[in-house]
Amino acid sequence: MVLRGAGEATRLLVLRRARGAFAGAWTFVMGGIEPGERASETARREVLEECGLAVTSLYTAGALDAFYDPVRDTIVHVPFFVARVVEGDVITDDAHDAHRWVSFDEAAALLMFAAQRRVLTEVHDAFVAREPDPWRSIS
Repeated sequence: MVLRGAGEATRLLVLRRARGAFAGAWTFVMGGIEPGERASETARREVLEECGLAVTSLYTAGALDAFYDPVRDTIVHVPFFVARVVEGDVITDDAHDAHRWVSFDEAAALLMFAAQRRVLTEVHDAFVAREPDPWRSIS
């Protein structure tokens, strides 16, 4: 989850998929880990690649999604991260055709994946309603 702003003025970045099985779906920044890459490095890289934004602070959201991938016939575990970015223009990559900075309520209405909607409350409580606990910070 990419966040900007502070307090109740905090906004989340959502991106709309341009093609593929989920074309038209609003999601968070997502991506796969490249060989030799740490998950936290993937989070930073994907925000830069998909949005053109540099991450100033990265945290664990403390949540994990697990789902069955029928193409690879495997169970996939996906950690959620929270990235803070400075104000700036979002430049989406060719996998997305639109972006929005939205409130948590707007995100709940837009997001396609149930796991992404479920993590909204925890992230709001841990990153908007108060400062994140030190254990969440990722260097």
